[in-house]
Amino acid sequence: MTASCIDSVEPGNVDGCPRPKEADAVGIKAVFFSPYKNNRYAIASDTVSLAEFGFNFELEIQVKENSNSGSLPGQAFALSCIQSFNIRNISDITVILTAPFAGLPIGTDISYLLFTPDKKRLSELKEFEAISVYFGTSLETTPANYSQLKTRTFLFLKNGTQTFIDSTSPYLKTN
Repeated sequence: MTASCIDSVEPGNVDGCPRPKEADAVGIKAVFFSPYKNNRYAIASDTVSLAEFGFNFELEIQVKENSNSGSLPGQAFALSCIQSFNIRNISDITVILTAPFAGLPIGTDISYLLFTPDKKRLSELKEFEAISVYFGTSLETTPANYSQLKTRTFLFLKNGTQTFIDSTSPYLKTN
């Protein structure tokens, strides 16, 4: 005879995945560009189709102590689970041009041209709950053929501090 025990399902558990952990954003770890081919993301010297292009970034976070503290022994989660986080210290994320692009001058905030997979503008994101640290966006404008997107991505925190990271996209082939 074997004994077993089933832990009660935590409220907020969806599809057998753990609840989001509480965390604070501390910076932007990296900006990287789709497509992902040959085991690497596109770099500034590459040329990619605008249709395949993605502007992506990874937040650098610090998980809060005792944040939905871990799994109990014997507790298993689906293999498809990606850890999500509730990050409440972000006030805004903006992407500013550091070179002219698609007829827009240096200093233009292009966050309104970057759309998440669920069709929200990056500029509209104000709540960062149950999110991944990875953000993927598509660019919704058509620049001149073989243009490069040169940007400074800012992370503004509610305590008044900010961090940023500069990036240069691959050349964008539009036709």
